[in-house]
Amino acid sequence: MLNPAFIPTALLVQLMLLALLQEGLSWWSSLVLMGILLFKYISFKVQQKVRIMTINALAVMLCLLLLSQLWQQDMQDSMLQLLFFSAALRLFSIHSELQHAKKLVWVQYFLITTGFMLNQSLWFASVVFLLFFCNLYLHYLLFAPVQQNKFRWTDIRLLLWVMPFCVALFVLFPRLPPLWQTERQHQAQTGLADELSLGGLERLVQNDSLAFRVEFKDEKPAQHELYWRAKVFEAFNGQDWLPDLQRTPQQPVATPGRYQYQLVVEPHFQRSLFSLGQVNQLQGQVQTVAAGLIESRQQISRRFSYSLTSNGAAVAQQNTEEAKRNLLLRHSNPQASELALQLKQQHRTASAYARALYQYFEREQFSYSLRPPVLNQQSEVDQFLFQHKVGFCGHYASAAAYLFRAAGIPARVVAGYQGGVWQTQGDYLQVLQKDAHAWVEYLDDGYWRRFDATVIVAPLRLTQGLSDALSLSERQFLDQFFQRGFLGNWLQQLEWLDYYWSVWVLSFDQTEQRFIWLYFKTMPWLWISTGITTSLLLVLMIYLWLQRSSQSQNVLLRQRMLKVLRPYGEKADYQSMESYLHQLIQLYPLQATKLNELLSAYQRFEFAEQQEQLQQCRKLLHQLAKHHSAAG
Repeated sequence: MLNPAFIPTALLVQLMLLALLQEGLSWWSSLVLMGILLFKYISFKVQQKVRIMTINALAVMLCLLLLSQLWQQDMQDSMLQLLFFSAALRLFSIHSELQHAKKLVWVQYFLITTGFMLNQSLWFASVVFLLFFCNLYLHYLLFAPVQQNKFRWTDIRLLLWVMPFCVALFVLFPRLPPLWQTERQHQAQTGLADELSLGGLERLVQNDSLAFRVEFKDEKPAQHELYWRAKVFEAFNGQDWLPDLQRTPQQPVATPGRYQYQLVVEPHFQRSLFSLGQVNQLQGQVQTVAAGLIESRQQISRRFSYSLTSNGAAVAQQNTEEAKRNLLLRHSNPQASELALQLKQQHRTASAYARALYQYFEREQFSYSLRPPVLNQQSEVDQFLFQHKVGFCGHYASAAAYLFRAAGIPARVVAGYQGGVWQTQGDYLQVLQKDAHAWVEYLDDGYWRRFDATVIVAPLRLTQGLSDALSLSERQFLDQFFQRGFLGNWLQQLEWLDYYWSVWVLSFDQTEQRFIWLYFKTMPWLWISTGITTSLLLVLMIYLWLQRSSQSQNVLLRQRMLKVLRPYGEKADYQSMESYLHQLIQLYPLQATKLNELLSAYQRFEFAEQQEQLQQCRKLLHQLAKHHSAAG
C-alpha cells in the first residue's frame, strides 16, 4: 500500500522543479505543466481517478506539440520538456501500486540532475541538492511503514555514512568525457558582438552581471594594465569593424610568463576567451588562434575554467599578410584622412605618430560619456572628431584605428574588458559586463602596440573604473541598479563562496584528477599509509561512538523503566524486561492498556531502534508515574 504522504510530496517536488527549470522550459510548456499539477491536486483532493485513456491522449497531443516546436528551440530543451511531461503525467498512474511510484522517483532524479545543464552556480546547486533530498524522502516513503512519515535517526545516520564515499568517488572516479554534446542556440551574453560600431558598447554599462573572475598565482598586474583581449576586428566597411575570417591559427610562445592566472568564465554561448597580452602557456580545453587570441574548443554553455601564463607584453606580428590586411581602408571620412596625413608628415615613426594622436585628443578637449550624441551613418568618424568630440570607448577606438590606417600604419580594433574589481573576501578579480572596453593595436617594429585614447580623455576609467570616469548624473544613472551597504557586503560574501565553488568543484576535470594521482605517486609511502591508517581509525572511532550512543539510549531507557515501575512491583534479577511487564499487566488490569502499549513500544525500539518509539516509551512512563502518584 502506498504511503498517503507520497502524492502530496511528489506534487511539491514537481512544483519546485517547475520553478527551478524555467530556463529550459518554454512559456507554453510551463503553463501546461502547471495545469497538469493543479488538475492532479484537485483530483487527489476529491479522490477521483482519471481514466488512463485520457492521460494517453494528452500524452500524444503533447508529443505532437513538442515535435511541431522542434525548429524553434534546442533539442536539449525539447528533451527536458518531454521528460518533465512524462513525470507529470505519471502522477495520474499512481494509485496504490508501488511500481509506477518507483518509476516516478527515478524520473525525478534525472530531472533534478538536468538542472546542472542550465546553471552551475552555488545558489542553484544548493537548490538542486535540496530537491535531491526531497526526492530522497519521496524514495524513503516507498519503503517506510504506511503511518511513518518521518526519517528515523538510523536512516539519517546511514546517509551520513554514505557522504564520504560520494566525495571519494567524485575525486577518484575516472572523469569520462560525455558520449555526445549539443550546443545550445542562445544569443551571446557577453555583450561583445561579432562587429563593432562607434556606438556599440555603451549599452553594456547598465549590465552589472558577471563576465568572468580571475585569480593570480603570484604577481598581479597594475589596474591600468588589465586589458582583457577577446576579439580583434580588422575589416572596416566604412561604418562597422568586422573580424577577418581568413586568419590562420598561431601557436603560443612556450616561454616563462610574468603572470600566471586562472579564469572562471560565465556562460556566454560563444567560443571567445580572455587573456592579457601575449599568451605563453595555456592549460585546459582551450586553443590559440590568430592575432594572439584564445578560444574554447566548444561553445561555452556553462561555467568554464582555464589557466594561462602571460607576460603582458604586446602581441607579435604573425606575417606580412597581417600587416597588409590591416592597412585596407575605405576613405569615407575626408577630414579625418586629411588630419592623418598632416600628422604623419610631422611624425614619421609609428610610435611618434601615436604620441601625436594622444596630444591631439588632449588638445581638442574630447570628453567621455556613456550617452554620446547620435551620429549620421555617413562620415561618422568626421562627425565625432570635428563636431561632437564626445563619445564612449567604441568611438575613440574606431576613430583612432581609422587615423592610423589613413596614415599608412597598420592598425586594428580590439574588444574585450578593462580593469575589474578586487574582492576583499577572496584574492581574486571580478570583471563585470559593464567593464567591456575597446581599444586599438597598431603595428610598430614587429609588435602590435596598444593605443587607448581613454588614457588621455578619461584616465580614471583605467585606474578606478568606469563610474569614476563619468559625470555625476551619469554615475547616478549607472549606479541606480547596484546599491552597496549591508546587502552589498552580504552579496559579496556569496560571490566569494560561489567563486571557490566554481574553482574547486566545477573546474575539477581530468587534468586536476591527474595531478592528484601524480601527487599521490610522489608522496612517500610512509605518509600515505599513515594517512590511510588514521582515516580508518577515525572511521572506527566514529562508528564505536555511534554504537555506544545507541547502546546508552537502551540502558537509560531500562533504568528509567525500572525507576518508574518500581512502585508497581520489583523486577526479579532473573526476569527479562518483557517478562516483568507481562507480570505487571496481570497484577494491574486497570493499567493493562498503557502497560501493553509500553511493552510494544519498548520491543520496537529495542530491536528496530525506532526513535519515535523511544519518545512513546517516555510518554507512557510519564503517564504511569503520574497515575501512581495520584493514586497514592
